[in-house]
Amino acid sequence: MINVNSGSFRDPNSCVYSIESKEGCKSDIYRGISQEMLKNFKKLETEAFYKRLVDEKRVVETKLCDADDKAAKSIVKNGWDGVLRHEALPLISYSYEWPFAMLKRAALLHLRILTDALEAGWTIKDSTPFNIQFNGTAPIFIDIPSFVPLGEGEPWTAYRQFCCCFLTPLMIRSHLGIDHLPLSRSYLDGLPPIEASKYFRGFSRFKRGVAKHILLPAIVEKRIEAKERDSTPAKDRSKQKVSKQFVLALVDSMTRLVKSLSVDVQHTDWSEYDKTHTYIDEELQEKKDFVESFIQTEKPACVIDIGCNTGTFSNIAARSADLVIAADGDHDAIQKLFLNESKNSKFNNIIPLVINLANTSPNQGWAGKERSSFESRVKPNGILVLALIHHIRISSNIPMALFLDWLSLFNCDIVIEFVDRHDEMVIKLLQNKSEQYLDYNRGNFETELRKRFKLVTEKQLKGGKRVIYHAEPN
Repeated sequence: MINVNSGSFRDPNSCVYSIESKEGCKSDIYRGISQEMLKNFKKLETEAFYKRLVDEKRVVETKLCDADDKAAKSIVKNGWDGVLRHEALPLISYSYEWPFAMLKRAALLHLRILTDALEAGWTIKDSTPFNIQFNGTAPIFIDIPSFVPLGEGEPWTAYRQFCCCFLTPLMIRSHLGIDHLPLSRSYLDGLPPIEASKYFRGFSRFKRGVAKHILLPAIVEKRIEAKERDSTPAKDRSKQKVSKQFVLALVDSMTRLVKSLSVDVQHTDWSEYDKTHTYIDEELQEKKDFVESFIQTEKPACVIDIGCNTGTFSNIAARSADLVIAADGDHDAIQKLFLNESKNSKFNNIIPLVINLANTSPNQGWAGKERSSFESRVKPNGILVLALIHHIRISSNIPMALFLDWLSLFNCDIVIEFVDRHDEMVIKLLQNKSEQYLDYNRGNFETELRKRFKLVTEKQLKGGKRVIYHAEPN
């Protein structure tokens, strides 16, 4: 069955379609294109810069479908003049799920591709992070229709969009230490200059890049609004011309600015979990062996490690799985995992995401369908839920039954660790809380688990303070 991508309606020259595969996490991805885009693509695929970007896996591999392609025939009936087929990627993620380092790397990829395009007489008409995905820790550009020939005297038309979607969130985090993810999730089209300028007060206004790319644009936009409000006609600015060298210099300046931005990984409960967990070495090895046995026996193609911390068990799963989605609500833990995987990974099949499990990414955007929920984008064959249930129940006040209901929606095997009430971590969580968690005990947990899953095997850890289970859906 061919499905229309509900988030691809904004470009009138193309529309994305998917055909779900029966195995694994990937779908076959097609794109219907207009006559104008067909002409552009035929020229684009002959360009040396584009071929190089595809070979370097910076741009998704894309082919023009043959006339006898069955799926393409169906798509053409929708009024398109041609059909492209893209290399399928294992996961669609969004910038409001990326730690600072992932967003920065995506921004630099966009600028690198734009520079190469400009030098060859092309440009990229859009600068949204939704046009970039991650294959492991490597960003890849996916919106082929964004490549268009550069008009004579044409400025960087997507400059404002780049600032709103990439630069401003990066500077808010780097310069102010403010969490950029809720802002990116709320402002799907990017944080506009007038709104962004409200965050920069006092000496922060003098931080590198703020005056030029936030404060000055905010002043200009306020003046335009004042002069062109109500029935006053808008001024024609389309005749403003600049040289290609000017645009290249602006992009180069932006690249240097983005490279200069950084954040420090703070010591949080989870960013140092690989050193501060409460297991002794022998007990931790028993837990690793249990997870290793599950991975080697079941061989899940796609694994979600929810509450992954810095990825100890994500790395075990990555030895055999095609894809590991390492999700945790702690930004700095995921930042650390991403940076470590970028430098040291042997497999490059772990995609780290900042996901608050008590408030996962929802369906949102136009008609609630433009951006899909986390649950609808992932198709795991196995889920790791290790030392998490006590935080879900006690810290987030989510009943165990509801959490297990959520896990059962994925209809796959799980490895779940229950942390009993006499474990030191649970004692710590309950220390300053009134007793309203009488349901939180091993007997009740197992009862609720059996309602939704069949227990395959289990093992006691830490002298019975914890129990780890492998369970399959009923």
